Amino acid sequence: MNALGRTGALVSITGWLAWLTFVPPVGAQEPPDSVPAGLLGRWAGAAIQNGTPSLLELDFSLDAEGRLRTELTLPYNGYDRFRYDFTYTVDGPHDGTLTSQLFGDEMRLVVDLAEAHLRGAVTEGDSVTARVHLQKVVRFELPAIDAAETRFPAGQDTLAGVLYSPLDADRPPVVLLVTGRGYGTRHEMSNWGRLLARQGIAALAFDGRGTGGSTGDNDSASAEDRFDDVRGALDFLAHRNDLGPVGLLGNSAAGWIVPTIAAERDDVRFVVTLVGPAESLADQQGHVTTAFMRASGEVFTEAEYEEAFEYQRRTVVLSQEGASWADFQRINRPARTSSWAEHALIPDSLDAPDLDYFRRRIGFTKPRWEQVRVPVLAVYGEDDVVVPPEDNVPLLQAALAGNEDVTIVVLPGADHALARPDAWVGEGEWPDRYYRPWTRSPFLFETVLDWIASRFVSPESDAR
Repeated sequence: MNALGRTGALVSITGWLAWLTFVPPVGAQEPPDSVPAGLLGRWAGAAIQNGTPSLLELDFSLDAEGRLRTELTLPYNGYDRFRYDFTYTVDGPHDGTLTSQLFGDEMRLVVDLAEAHLRGAVTEGDSVTARVHLQKVVRFELPAIDAAETRFPAGQDTLAGVLYSPLDADRPPVVLLVTGRGYGTRHEMSNWGRLLARQGIAALAFDGRGTGGSTGDNDSASAEDRFDDVRGALDFLAHRNDLGPVGLLGNSAAGWIVPTIAAERDDVRFVVTLVGPAESLADQQGHVTTAFMRASGEVFTEAEYEEAFEYQRRTVVLSQEGASWADFQRINRPARTSSWAEHALIPDSLDAPDLDYFRRRIGFTKPRWEQVRVPVLAVYGEDDVVVPPEDNVPLLQAALAGNEDVTIVVLPGADHALARPDAWVGEGEWPDRYYRPWTRSPFLFETVLDWIASRFVSPESDAR
């Protein structure tokens, strides 16, 4: 696939433990609640699905009440780290059993402290989907960073967040992380915060209004509320004399927010957009439908593509105009009998969640990229059907034609999550044919981190 460099020319993107026996320190006390001391610490290994390993790490500790706390780290996904709580029980002939559940799957591991192994399986229903094997390893820290709780005003509300900062860095650049459609808590972008801080770049992730520690009503938040939240966060960063140049990093629906804010303010020094639309919400929804039609493998005429696009675009426009249900029914009736009906979003009432979302996002018009003059990095997924690059990249190139520092990257095989979906790949037998687990493109993190660091992190202040 290709990347558009800052010169405007197309350039190619190619390519894509030690065992440790636990010895308690002298004088150490056994932890409460029957959790053996030998379980506490770091374990590294893999979940093996269809013969392919996915690396993972588990870190066990006790909270202030003596309850078992676990963090799961996924090295293949940018060292994404999150809570993955296990229940420990003394069970069977081993030193205990660990059981946890996430996304409908159950992971069950036997604890073998003599061998310093955790062994077991991931199951879904009655089926084993993966085998898991971990060994205890020395606990070491990734490059140290600071994570400071923050609060700042935004409109009539007060938002809570966390500022990730590299240690011993003099006025590092800082990235404001802006979530996509879900507009939830800081955790949606916290992995980016930790990654950036370890690269010498500070980052602010915040809870959307009405979520986490922020005040307000998330269910009724409008497009203008989202703009105000970003403005409030930028005002907060502007008053910090320990931070350097400020940039925006937005995901998906934030693609309607970050260029608008960057165009109106002179304190935004760079913009990174991940799978961000370069067209209005109405046009984007039309292209979602036609992308689903193309991906289906069915054959449609150009007239059918145009008809489907216009129908879906019109549903957004009618929503934002406050149209009656009778107005929707006039376009819904022929749509339901069309050849492309199963690929379209056809609402069944005015209360449909998607229509509510469209109504509250009237401000998501065509992004103001023409007015953005700071450096821009835009990343898309080759197989994204939500923000198809074939529709959005040409629009973005045209809008940014007057900007001298633009990099557009399309990641091969990546979808809207900038991930490669799980699949069997190749022909014949292993190793020619193998199972590929879901994982984000390895180019993603390198591209974003290196692009920002090369422009705004000096070698002297690099905290890596």
